[in-house]
Amino acid sequence: MTVELVKAIKEAESKAESIIRETQQEARQLQKEAEMKAEAILQETLTDAGEKAKELIKKAEDEARSEAEPLIEERRREIDRLREEATARLPEAVAVLTDKVVKLDADN
Repeated sequence: MTVELVKAIKEAESKAESIIRETQQEARQLQKEAEMKAEAILQETLTDAGEKAKELIKKAEDEARSEAEPLIEERRREIDRLREEATARLPEAVAVLTDKVVKLDADN
């Protein structure tokens, strides 16, 4: 009976060691899978963040363009007005210069 009891204890210890090894192996496998999932989630998050950043930049650029367009148009109108004024005064400027050249030529 003592031999049988010792034998049963050894079998129980052997089963317990086997269970412990299997559990440790499963734990390592679960940890490895968890690390891989965490890495995948991190990569997905980084990709999503990059896409969101691009969207925000595009939105900001579009808003800036919308705000700048009226100012650009106003400056274009001002440039056109100044160009028209300069063109209108061109004959007068030519006449003044011609008079000065003629006067200088006449004085010499």
